[in-house]
Amino acid sequence: MDAAEVETLRGEVDALTADLELERYRHVAGIEPSPSLAPLFRARSRAAHRDSATRLRELGEPALAARVASLRAERAASEEEERWRAADAAATALGPGGVLPLSTALARLPREPDRDLRRALARAAAEAWAPSLARREAAAEIRARARAELGLAPDWEKVLEADALLSATDDAYGDVLSWLARQEGLRPLPAGDLERADLLFLLALPGLDGLFPAGMLPIVLRETLSPLGLPLGRIRVDDGDRPGRWPGAHAFGHRVCVRRQGGAADWEGLLDASGRALAAALGPPPSMRDPSLPFTLGALLSGLLLDRGFLERRTGAERKLVPEVVRLLALRRLFALRARAAALRVAAEVERGTSGAAWRSAHREALGLAARASWPEGLGARDADGPEALAALRGAARAEQLVAGWRERYDEDWWRNPRAADAVAGLLAGGTADTEPPLALAGEALARRME
Repeated sequence: MDAAEVETLRGEVDALTADLELERYRHVAGIEPSPSLAPLFRARSRAAHRDSATRLRELGEPALAARVASLRAERAASEEEERWRAADAAATALGPGGVLPLSTALARLPREPDRDLRRALARAAAEAWAPSLARREAAAEIRARARAELGLAPDWEKVLEADALLSATDDAYGDVLSWLARQEGLRPLPAGDLERADLLFLLALPGLDGLFPAGMLPIVLRETLSPLGLPLGRIRVDDGDRPGRWPGAHAFGHRVCVRRQGGAADWEGLLDASGRALAAALGPPPSMRDPSLPFTLGALLSGLLLDRGFLERRTGAERKLVPEVVRLLALRRLFALRARAAALRVAAEVERGTSGAAWRSAHREALGLAARASWPEGLGARDADGPEALAALRGAARAEQLVAGWRERYDEDWWRNPRAADAVAGLLAGGTADTEPPLALAGEALARRME
């Protein structure tokens, strides 16, 4: 394999990645209930072949070799992934109000104020989810074995850093969650009986809905991106309520799929997903991109909701109320970081061979401790992508590091400074920080905002 062949293979990796992103987007958007992934790998087999990865390592192309090996592991699990995605799309839940598509039940769960109805809906969703989660678990185990065979080992130093994030933020998270839970007559673990469904309801922050109206979101998105030199027209935002569409905002390459849930969750989710999509559209191609780059830009944009000046300007919040709003939004983000940190350790253990009941038990315990809420068994397969969890944690830490520097250089309202657009362009060009920040950096910053 000469230099020209390496570049040809790099192009095939980028093309295969784009094909997979499109097919997975079509599934999450509710367009294609039964996606076809395996044929995409067969059509571009060199980009996901063991021999290609081996030759690239021999030629001194470790990053591209790792990307090819990762695609090879995905290829091994592709048929099982097709099955779990099809089962997911076909599942229905028998909830308190009758039969619902699983996606609709999941979308309604965080917004159900009555605890008895919420728990009933959660049980119905869990029963409906079971077949697809079993398939998803099988796919994750196949992928983990393939990654191990291809020499893709977990980064244990980063796993330890994720543990440090949990330790550094435990008190702040527990204190603010306990305060919020008391407003609803609930108590987190270990003293209380808070459940995952209760936690999702609390973190939906329905009391803040008036500050985050749905109609203002497109305007806020456009006005946020423009000063930073980020053209909204470079991405596709599919915003609708199509049956089968997954709740929340999801980025696949330059596409964003949105199913709204209301209030702060929509604002934070769309800013984050738009940042990830813009990084894919404007940054280096997948074969040359730092996996944390999309998460960095997503965290930078969604993190603006924690900026007091941004909140006052974009939402019209009264200045005296802003500290409490920031505290609650920081709690949402800290939960997401803690959940990813806990999932990263479990996913690393899965790549070392943990499976079946031991995996499910480890995941339930880890997420329960991180969230301070009892976690259903069987959700481990949803958190089995260790590299993605690590990329998200690295992106959040890097975003915090960048913002600290930009505040010094461009002032507190850096997001309004025209010169900040050059800094964002440098980030998208693949610029890296002088030092890699510890994963705990973002969590510690959130804990300070919650004081």
